[in-house]
Amino acid sequence: MKNKLKIGGFTFSVNEVSGLAESGSVAFDKSIILINKEQSDDRKKSALIHEIIEAFSEIYNLQLPHQTIQTLEAAIFAFYKDNF
Repeated sequence: MKNKLKIGGFTFSVNEVSGLAESGSVAFDKSIILINKEQSDDRKKSALIHEIIEAFSEIYNLQLPHQTIQTLEAAIFAFYKDNF
């Protein structure tokens, strides 16, 4: 997993951490994406996709409902798994 990602002109640090209550989270004010390292590699990738979509929604003021973000996460992850 990359340590830094550029999303919408902002550079986000990506850190795998223990003890996270969720699969992942994003702190926009600190430009940090946290991924729970106590999960499978596939779940980490899926969580990262989810947090990237969360960042798109915030940066571009898309106001995506959480259910839409979860659906996009599942669809993009399935596409990734099936094709790469």
